[in-house]
Amino acid sequence: MVVSTELPPSAEQDETPPAGSGWPLRTLLLAVLGVALLALASGVGYIAGHRTGSATPDAGSVDAGFTWDMAFHHRQAVTMAGYTRDNSTGAIRTLAYDIETSQYNQVGQFQGWLDTWGLPPQNPGTPMSWMSHGHGMAMESAGPDDPMPGMATQAEIGKLQTMTGKPLEVYFLQLMLRHHQGGLEMAQYGADHAGESYVRNAAQKIADAQSGEVVLMERMLRERGASPLPPPS
Repeated sequence: MVVSTELPPSAEQDETPPAGSGWPLRTLLLAVLGVALLALASGVGYIAGHRTGSATPDAGSVDAGFTWDMAFHHRQAVTMAGYTRDNSTGAIRTLAYDIETSQYNQVGQFQGWLDTWGLPPQNPGTPMSWMSHGHGMAMESAGPDDPMPGMATQAEIGKLQTMTGKPLEVYFLQLMLRHHQGGLEMAQYGADHAGESYVRNAAQKIADAQSGEVVLMERMLRERGASPLPPPS
């Protein structure tokens, strides 16, 4: 939007700028109004594009499945990272804080999508059914304590939350590394197959970020003389 800075002629118009200002007052107000209207138009366009730019994802879509299940997956990471942040120092605390805050914010974004799509906050169907082939078969063999790739069992979470010091650092890295490996598969599938471009973009950003954190956690484990857990099957 271009805002004209030329004022219509008027016998009563005072073009003298206020003291200390290089702009006539009315011109300044028009410019501010123009910027505000442009921002409003951009916001309306963003919302319209996300709501009506394409068909709203339904419950059987990759978009909805990814959003439900990645939010659930993230919540466990937030739990593990939050405990570790509160009970560690140095590089481990920084890593835990970064994972906690980034994934907590992403969960909020996912919940906003689901609300916009008119879908419930939790997956009402079978977890991971939006992924094909081997992933579905793996889900059939998984127990109720391991609903998604890479997730820790409740016993593992309970063990983590009793630990401090170097044992906590090592176990957190082992659990979170495996957690990321499982999440990476989900994120990459979402990036490749989701129908909405903004879902694909978000999934790819998660895959990229977690790929970097996997490399970091592998190095941190080696520095502590420890090895990763077996990767998710």
